[in-house]
Amino acid sequence: MNSSLCLGWVSHRRVAPRPHAFRYRIGMFYLDLDEQAWLMGLSRWLGRWRLAPLSWRQTDYLPAQTRRGETLAQAARLLVRKATGQLPEGPVHLLTQLRCWGLSFNPVSFYFCHDRDGHLTAILLEVRNTPWRERYHYVLPVQGNLARPFTVTKAFHVSPFMPLDMDYRLSFCLDADHVRIHMENWQGGRKLFEANLALHRQPLNRAALNRYILAFPWMSLRTLSAIYWQALRLLCKRTPIHDHTASQGNLALGQTCEDLDDAESHLER
Repeated sequence: MNSSLCLGWVSHRRVAPRPHAFRYRIGMFYLDLDEQAWLMGLSRWLGRWRLAPLSWRQTDYLPAQTRRGETLAQAARLLVRKATGQLPEGPVHLLTQLRCWGLSFNPVSFYFCHDRDGHLTAILLEVRNTPWRERYHYVLPVQGNLARPFTVTKAFHVSPFMPLDMDYRLSFCLDADHVRIHMENWQGGRKLFEANLALHRQPLNRAALNRYILAFPWMSLRTLSAIYWQALRLLCKRTPIHDHTASQGNLALGQTCEDLDDAESHLER
C-alpha cells in the first residue's frame, strides 16, 4: 500500500512587520486515491456518517469538480492538464487532514500527480482561507526531481495579516520515511514569512488509525482554533491588517460562502 499516516510538526515564523512564531504537533494522512475502498475498511471509527471521529469524503476536496460527479483523482489530473497541457495518467497521492467529527478544514492540501510510470510530474496545492472560506489552487510542474525550489506569484488572499503582492518559494522532500515541505513568502528582495511541515511516515493500518484518533481526537477543530488564537496574538502585537480581495480564480471555482454552506448542508442531510 502507498498510503501512510504522517506525524510530525508544523511551524510558522514571521520576520516582518512584527516578529511572531509558533510550532504545533500535527497528524496528517498521505493517501493514494486508488486505495479509497481499502481505506474505508480500516476501522469502524472511519466512515462517511455525519459525526464519525474520522470521515473520508471526496467532495470535501476540489468541490467545483467532485460535487458534479468527477472523481477526486480525475479532478486533480484535469486541473493539472488545464495548467500545463499535460495529463498525468498515473497515481494521485493526497496529503491532507481528514474530516473530524463532522468538521472539515485544511489550510492546504497537496496532490502529488504521477505519470503512468510512477514518476512525479506535478504538485497541485488546494488552499483555503480563514475566515472567508474560499478556495484556490496552484499547479507546480515537476521537471526531473524535487531538488529545485518552486517560485509562484501569490494570487489568493489567505491571511488578513499578509499582503497579496508577494511570491511563494516552495521546496519539497518526499521519500519512504519522510515528507518535508518548506515555504517562504517574499516581497521584493525581502523574506517576510516562512513555514515548515516536517512529517514522519508510518504504515497506515487499523491499530495506527485508532492510535491517531486517540492522539488527535479533534484535529480539524484544533487547526481552526490555532489559526484564530494566533490571529489574536498578532492583533495584540498590532500587526497591520490587509484588505481582503477575492481572486478571479477563486470565483471561477464557485466557492463563495453561500455556495459552500449550501453544498455542505445538502451533504449533511
